[in-house]
Amino acid sequence: MIERLYEVFATPRPRVVEFCDHCVDAASVAPFTEVPLRRLTSEHVGEFWLRSGTIGDETFVRYLLPRVMELIAAGELDADFFWLRLVTEAHENGDPDERAAIEAYFLATPPALAGLVTGRLRDLPPGGSVAAWLRGPEPLAVLEEAALTEPDPDGAFSEAHLELEAHRSK
Repeated sequence: MIERLYEVFATPRPRVVEFCDHCVDAASVAPFTEVPLRRLTSEHVGEFWLRSGTIGDETFVRYLLPRVMELIAAGELDADFFWLRLVTEAHENGDPDERAAIEAYFLATPPALAGLVTGRLRDLPPGGSVAAWLRGPEPLAVLEEAALTEPDPDGAFSEAHLELEAHRSK
């Protein structure tokens, strides 16, 4: 699943990453041009999050996306609103292979799927591809299975499952 993301979003490592030199120092941006994508740490990627809008462009986001999704799946980054927005935008603007890879990622990563549902569902365009996909049977089944079989001390899987059920009935 992660390998497929790297494959469909394959973009060469940038030689230069544009950034606002008033907001960001060059040393914070250097890893994005010097460190191989799969070796970027959550701290490196977190620098992008902290400075969103002042580092990189759409091509840079596309380059970084598979690593972000891998770090979320590994539990090294939280599936927060910012990251989920980038993923859903990539899905909305992606070709069929990219959309399929993102969907497979969410189906294999219940915590990220729960975060997507509880963090972004209300903000998704009703006619968009993510909202349409979430109305299908697979996301609901994954959340139900996770709620029944995985540790869920804060009830995130159950809450997301209930929210998704309500979304499907609209």
